Amino acid sequence: MIWEARLAFIAFFFLCWCVVGLFPWVIAAIVVRGRGALLALPLTIASACAAGVLVPALGQRDFTGFLISLLTALVGGIAGSIGGIAFYRRLQRYAPTEAKPTVSHALGSRRPPPS
Repeated sequence: MIWEARLAFIAFFFLCWCVVGLFPWVIAAIVVRGRGALLALPLTIASACAAGVLVPALGQRDFTGFLISLLTALVGGIAGSIGGIAFYRRLQRYAPTEAKPTVSHALGSRRPPPS
C-alpha cells in the first residue's frame, strides 16, 4: 500500500473519532444551554481522538478494534465535554462581574429623574 493511501486511512479514522466526539459535545451544549460549550469543543475533540488512538496503539488493529475505538472515542468525548464545561465554570468563578446600575433613572426606568 502506498503512503498516500495509508495517510487517507489515518485521516478517515481521525474524522470518525472527531464525529463521534461531537455527539456528547452537542448533548452537553444543550444541557448547559451553550454556556461554556465553545470552550469545551476543542477539548472534546482532542480527548475523543486521543481515546480513539489509544485502541490501535494497544494492539487492536482489526475491525473489532475499530469499533472499540469508536466506543472509546465516545467515552473520551464525554470526558472532554464534562472537563471543558467544568473548566469554563471554574474560570467564571474568578471572572469580574458586570457593573450594575445604581442610579434610579437608568435606561428602561419610567420614573423621571429627581429634580
